Amino acid sequence: MILVEEGQSPLILCLPHSGTEVPKAVGNRFNATGRLQADLGWRLERVFGLRSDLDLTVVRSSISRYVIDLDKDPGTQLHAAADPAGALCPATTLDGKRIYQDGEEPGPTEIEQRVLLFHAPFHKALRRQIDRLMRIHRNVIVLDCQSMRSQIKGFVDKELPIASIGSSGGTSCDTDLRNLLVGSFSGVKGYTAAVDEQTSGGFIVQSYGRPERGLHCLTLLLAQRAYLRHESPPFEPDKARVARLQTVLADGLSRILDWAGIQARAQVDAPDPHPLTVSATMESVVQAQGPAADFVDEADDEETRPTSFNSPQPENEAQESDLGEPSTSPELSLADDSASSRDGQFPLLVAE
Repeated sequence: MILVEEGQSPLILCLPHSGTEVPKAVGNRFNATGRLQADLGWRLERVFGLRSDLDLTVVRSSISRYVIDLDKDPGTQLHAAADPAGALCPATTLDGKRIYQDGEEPGPTEIEQRVLLFHAPFHKALRRQIDRLMRIHRNVIVLDCQSMRSQIKGFVDKELPIASIGSSGGTSCDTDLRNLLVGSFSGVKGYTAAVDEQTSGGFIVQSYGRPERGLHCLTLLLAQRAYLRHESPPFEPDKARVARLQTVLADGLSRILDWAGIQARAQVDAPDPHPLTVSATMESVVQAQGPAADFVDEADDEETRPTSFNSPQPENEAQESDLGEPSTSPELSLADDSASSRDGQFPLLVAE
């Protein structure tokens, strides 16, 4: 399910890796390592639960990145499933451990369906919010919010900085904007920040970043030691660390909004770079997403609705497990996958 909380400021917080839900058809094939889901952006929605103070827009998914990574190109080839850095539907953890039982990895048909069920609707919702805000503001900023364990053998061998900012080498956003975000971390005792090192930005930043059109995108990757008590199940937040991090984030996000306001005032006499419609801006994004973009239309998505981080979930909505176990999605059932990697024996996810 796609969860959207609309604000009126020009800043969008995008959380592609904070979801924990795993459909039964997938979770039943996980091994013990897969069920731990150690590579998620655990509890990140709590860290960014400050949108009402700044009138931000938040777009996130409830689905686990072990089902599909929403920050990867939907055209990624199947053979990349074992590459921790590039997998669309991972077959291993970030440190190379298998997450499926033997022979249970998804085949091409199942991966294609996961794209249609989860990846395309998420980007449809994100594009809709970008489009809405670009009709209001001259500059819109998308902050791709992620988190990761501070050290992952073979993937992050030296300890992550508290904040890693990705800007695709400075091409996805205004460099002054990026430097403002870096500065909000680098001046804090015990906090460190890096630019375009651990992450330079994934599919979201590379696809949506069009600063020449007023659309600025950055990745903010947080080391989980900044807000978790332990970087292991049950990934319990530390209240004092969360509060401190939220103070720094509020300052950084305020700086971003101030920058947008200054830019708007400076551009008041300039021609609007995206009058009336942003279709030209988004056309390159749709093209970048390939065939999955065909799933996107202008109709409202029943799986996308405004929500609140603090509002109770519906009774029939799956709940997050306190022990790191994958919860299941009640909206999915099983069908035969004749083109799966197990020669027709894999169940395939379909919407009821």
